[in-house]
Amino acid sequence: MKGAFREQKVSKSAKAKVDEPLARESHQLQQQNIHKICAAMEVQLYRAEQVTTSKGRRFQVCLNRTQQVTTIWSDTDRQRAIERLERKIHQVTPAKPKLFDKLFQHHERQLLQEVGNTATCPRGTFANKLTQMKSAAEDEAYGALNMIADKHVKFQVHPCDAGTEAITWNIADTDGVVNQLVRVIYCITSKYQMGFMKEFSIRLVECEAWWQAISIQELRQTIQQRVIHFGYPR
Repeated sequence: MKGAFREQKVSKSAKAKVDEPLARESHQLQQQNIHKICAAMEVQLYRAEQVTTSKGRRFQVCLNRTQQVTTIWSDTDRQRAIERLERKIHQVTPAKPKLFDKLFQHHERQLLQEVGNTATCPRGTFANKLTQMKSAAEDEAYGALNMIADKHVKFQVHPCDAGTEAITWNIADTDGVVNQLVRVIYCITSKYQMGFMKEFSIRLVECEAWWQAISIQELRQTIQQRVIHFGYPR
């Protein structure tokens, strides 16, 4: 019984030793095969002189730059978007936020001095007074008509939409940028692109079937020989 339990434990350990490198190396080799198929088809369908190494590098640089721009939104970008929305929705000119900050800081300092001197104001009352002061400063700096409730709601919705748009790049967007870059950099027409995608899809399916049927088993045997010795993990 103990021997059978030990064998089962060793078997699980050996399988775990094989499965992890198998998953990693399998993915890497699959990607390499896909890149080889893609490169061979580009030369075949787009003509070799169109797909030179320098153009390939330029294409990758342009694509990476586009991806970075669409997926990374810095604090500065966010602040600029907020300022644009303020100008659009609240009709707030660039000078007015500075005026608001100045007025609010003045009111806030006064309130803090009062609290510091008397120390009798409860926290809730202090928070309410601060909110009222902020609202009064907004009315004074921006104009009461510009800061009504429905505009606040509209303003809050827009930054959410803008943020989502800036950090979300779906597959259709990616394909659109890739196709456009191919046309601009390689001078390849939409007709050739459609032919490439059709042929590449067929080759990709064939590659996946071949990989599952033959190559993944060969890779498993290679890894087993490397990490298992006489039935035991090395």
